[in-house]
Amino acid sequence: MDSLACEGISLLMPGEFPLGFLQPFSKKGAENVIWSALGVFILAFKGSKGSERLEGLLGQANSNTRVLPRISVRPILKSTLNTSESQRTLKSKCASGPKKLVSATATSSKTEKVVTSFLPENVKHDSTQGELPSDGKCSHSVSSTISRRNSNRRRSYTSLLMTGSKLLEERDEAMKQEELPSIDDDCNQLEVSDYVDEIYQYYWVSEAQNPPLENFMLIQADITPHMRGILVNWLIEVHFKFELMQETLYLMVTLLDQYLSQVTIKKDEMQLVGLTALLLASKYEDFWHPRVKELISISAESYTRDQVLRMEKLMLKKLKFRLNAPTPYVFMLRFLKAAQSEPKLEHLAFYLIELCLVEYEASRFKPSLLCAAALYVARCTLQITPAWTPLLCKHARYDVSQIRDSAEMILKVQKVARVGRLKVTYEKYMRPDLSGVAAIKPLERLPL
Repeated sequence: MDSLACEGISLLMPGEFPLGFLQPFSKKGAENVIWSALGVFILAFKGSKGSERLEGLLGQANSNTRVLPRISVRPILKSTLNTSESQRTLKSKCASGPKKLVSATATSSKTEKVVTSFLPENVKHDSTQGELPSDGKCSHSVSSTISRRNSNRRRSYTSLLMTGSKLLEERDEAMKQEELPSIDDDCNQLEVSDYVDEIYQYYWVSEAQNPPLENFMLIQADITPHMRGILVNWLIEVHFKFELMQETLYLMVTLLDQYLSQVTIKKDEMQLVGLTALLLASKYEDFWHPRVKELISISAESYTRDQVLRMEKLMLKKLKFRLNAPTPYVFMLRFLKAAQSEPKLEHLAFYLIELCLVEYEASRFKPSLLCAAALYVARCTLQITPAWTPLLCKHARYDVSQIRDSAEMILKVQKVARVGRLKVTYEKYMRPDLSGVAAIKPLERLPL
């Protein structure tokens, strides 16, 4: 053995047998098995002298022992799987089992057989398709398998590119949003900048959960949408006379419409319902609320105190005491801040949205959409460019195409406000302290 090692012959000794299938035999039988299998696991030969000396030693050993039938030994199996991010290649070579000892030149020409028994489960199916038959002839075209895999890889890579482009667009859009300036003043504690985003997120969610009250007057048999407009126009005047806050006005109309959408009332109850809505809104939003006897007085003593209090209970019960509905006022405040507006623009935007309170047609639009449209029309009327900025798009969550229909409706209402019968809002915004915005000439049409 030492002389063989010196000649450069590499042997696998019985203790190094890799397959581990040798079991305990009798002494004589074990020697026969070991010497018979020894030649199978010769990995390399160097020089013809080493091969001749090895054959001589094996022949001498076999002459002293009884030769048993050679056991069937499977060839050494190697699995080669090179996987990279862009390519996976499976190589397969045909090989036949060894039947006798061969020289160095004959052994070096043998090829190794690739099998699937040592492959992972996820590639075992693919590799078995390229398995070769035992007769040494390749019956499967490896090139077709590789071509099919390349085709699949190209499609997958294309989809990855498309996904990557979408991610890049989303990232660019997010970066643009981050570059927009903040509209909140962190130094002003009254703006509660730490909580304002959560507050408005609640408004958006609440608005989504309560769809617009489109055609809500259909359940009414004794009153019409025009009568509702007359009532709201009168309530705006009452609100102005009591010098209540703007929040109270918009909540009053919201509570009135919610109640009318659920309860059928008579014509002689309309004023009572309107005054009760004003009372509830002022209690919820304002610093103070009108006394009940003042409301009775302004209604020309048409109702009693008990009637007002009874109606207050009925409305609260029907509305389930939910008086925190998002109104156009809260959205308009946010949008005006995003517009970085001047007082004249603020007055004109509020004038347009207040005109919509009287119009029954405006009830089919969401409050946030009406505010965005009113602000858009106001900016176009004052020729402020651009009419819609990325900052407005971020906070209003609408683009120009989404507010186009509601903006057309608001422009139509603005044109008829000067000549219409319900002119309380028009006369209110003719005052100098409100910049006289009602006197501004409306646009002929919105810009394309």
